[in-house]
Amino acid sequence: MPENHFTVAVHAPQLLADIVVLDDSAVLLVQPAEPSDGREGWRLPGESLRQGEHPEACARRVLKDELGMVPDVVSLADVESLDNESWRIIFHYRCDADRRPEPAPSIREVRFFQLEHLPLMAYGSWVRDVVYRVLTR
Repeated sequence: MPENHFTVAVHAPQLLADIVVLDDSAVLLVQPAEPSDGREGWRLPGESLRQGEHPEACARRVLKDELGMVPDVVSLADVESLDNESWRIIFHYRCDADRRPEPAPSIREVRFFQLEHLPLMAYGSWVRDVVYRVLTR
């Protein structure tokens, strides 16, 4: 009897890190100059991990390279697995602002928003939900 062979496509997840940066009761949001995902609107600063990069190292790289910030403490607050169009694992970090942000050319605008006045987000209510989850952990 012939053997049955089948192939299962296993796709590695995209690994991302983002950061909820706080200044008292305000949270920092950014608008990329050219969003890689094509979505306009405000979002948390974040990026994909590089090959072999630890999620916290990615978060610190984003803070330094994109915002000119080097906080002493960057804490993992939440990890989320999403499977919308592709499988993504997102490491949500939290830190206090150590200085005013100095955005890189890749960032069109950066601003602190009070929680009760968060603007229209690139991903609808998802970013707002992440911010509240991070702040309550």
